[in-house]
Amino acid sequence: MKLRYITLSALALALSGSITAQLATPRAAKMEFGTAAEQANPRLPMEADGQRGGGPIFSEDFANGLAGNNGFGAWTVEGPNGNIWKRAVNGPNGAYTVATQRIVSTSVANGYMLFASDSANSDWSVTPPVIVASPTNWEGSLVSPLLDLSSTPYVEIEFQQRLRYCCQDAPNFLEVSTDGGVTWPTSFSTATGIDGNADPGTQVRKINLTAAIAADPTMVKVRFRHNAEAGTSHYHWQLDDIKIQELAPFDLRMTGSGNTAWDFNTALTYDSIRYSVFPYNQLRPLGLNMTVLNNGSETQDDVVANFTVMEGSNEILNQDQPVASFPPGETRTIFVDPGFTPPAVEGTYNVSYSITSGAVDPTADNTGSSSFQVSEFLYGRDGGTYAGFEDGNGDGGTLILGNAMYIANDAQLYSVAVALGNSSEIGALVVGELRNVDADFSVIATSQEVVVEQSMLNGTGGNKFTQLIFDNPQALSAGSDYLVTVQVFGNVRIGTNGTSEAQTSYIYYISPTQGENWFFTTTTPMVRMNFNPTVGIEDEDRNNGIGLGQNFPNPSTGTTTIPYELENAAKVSFQVRDLSGKLVMEQYEGSRAAGNYRVVLDTNTLPEGLYSYTIIADDVRMTKRMTVIH
Repeated sequence: MKLRYITLSALALALSGSITAQLATPRAAKMEFGTAAEQANPRLPMEADGQRGGGPIFSEDFANGLAGNNGFGAWTVEGPNGNIWKRAVNGPNGAYTVATQRIVSTSVANGYMLFASDSANSDWSVTPPVIVASPTNWEGSLVSPLLDLSSTPYVEIEFQQRLRYCCQDAPNFLEVSTDGGVTWPTSFSTATGIDGNADPGTQVRKINLTAAIAADPTMVKVRFRHNAEAGTSHYHWQLDDIKIQELAPFDLRMTGSGNTAWDFNTALTYDSIRYSVFPYNQLRPLGLNMTVLNNGSETQDDVVANFTVMEGSNEILNQDQPVASFPPGETRTIFVDPGFTPPAVEGTYNVSYSITSGAVDPTADNTGSSSFQVSEFLYGRDGGTYAGFEDGNGDGGTLILGNAMYIANDAQLYSVAVALGNSSEIGALVVGELRNVDADFSVIATSQEVVVEQSMLNGTGGNKFTQLIFDNPQALSAGSDYLVTVQVFGNVRIGTNGTSEAQTSYIYYISPTQGENWFFTTTTPMVRMNFNPTVGIEDEDRNNGIGLGQNFPNPSTGTTTIPYELENAAKVSFQVRDLSGKLVMEQYEGSRAAGNYRVVLDTNTLPEGLYSYTIIADDVRMTKRMTVIH
């Protein structure tokens, strides 16, 4: 089933743990803004070795503001809020921005252009300023002078920027006109890869304009548009050091690569979202892919794409793919052919992507990489180590968090694995849940409650997962989507690591503005599926060819389940004794082949108290303790 929740056009919530969430069901639009964590200013990427074509055709550093410092003419502003574009020297300011968030561009000392959307939405009659009651989604463009590029029709634009937006789709676009600014038929997002409510610092962006100006390169204008239709009112957009430069004859550029390619608008299932860990029973062909741009001025006919997969020092795949005639300015996505199915061997698989031709390429931007893991039983989407958390704002209220997962092959789900964080309330309760992917995320099954203990918790970089075991294995059907979640009762932190595609990871919690509701989150919860039938049996629970797990639930309130495993065939029975050693229950399992099993004991007839239970497999015994309450 394909999930198609409607995302509001004006809503974002900056949750604790730096999660970005948006409401997953339709309702009245509201906003809650948050101050960004202070970001270190990264160094600008160094230019790759080599000279591109004939060099810069147009350059602008805004030393003279809108008057221009480019040799072609003045910049103008357009749109109802175009006057928000201003030359600035100091950093942005407002209710949710501070001057230290200033762009670190090459020529920042002589000024830059700032779209101060936060400042324009702030009430400056109070100190410090606060956001106005009804923030405006601003519409304003910074427009270049007219450019005749007919003598150099193969060009790219490069610019330095720093931006942050809230709350839905990014409003930041570079648009191109070939009729002197009458129409703007071509639009490029300048915020690709930047999550809502995040500030990645200063960036260098490069966009190929060859196809965009082909209609009439004599009448070119470009504009940087803050688009109100995105439903976004905050926070800032800073631009500087804009260049348009001629391209080299032969220049291939890899603009993206990944294990899969997923589009919410076209995908029918969650099959091709990013998974970080695949269990043996869910291995299937992966759509390894690279997106490549012919960033040169000449058609290339001898292009080769290479996909290489390594597991340690073992080469798993090395595939060359010839690429058909590749015109300048064209972008293509190239997939491994016919698909790559990882082997059922545990390990980390590193994928390398490269694009080459017989020509000398002037820049080192022809490679990409990705990775994933294969595990015998675990299925997950997170980064594997505790990097952040969600705690429902720490108020002890309702919190449910989890991920949508696709099931390629029929499987039995035994538990939900979750990473819990330090500062969680010791003694609080957590449960795992299997849910349908429907309008209500209806619950299919709930695990036994687990009491939070100190030994379960993770600090930054931790990788301990707590198992939330179902009483009975849950049958999952091939070709189906499910939601696997964890619900907490008390102040419990659930770990997060990674970025989720929109509408694929979900949170239910109490919002100050929306009440209790389902939202989607773009930070990946550390909530996984576990297909291990012996979950609950630790290494220390194995000896002499048998393994015996802790009963669950413990304390038992009626029936209790005990997992066990056999390395060899054996006749099996279970005995339960009270503290005096008296035999109070015996259950024969009969002859069992080597494998993994569960036994269910009915404790309704036993008085409350402490007991021991023993597995007897032929002449081998192993014992554990349990508690019975009524």
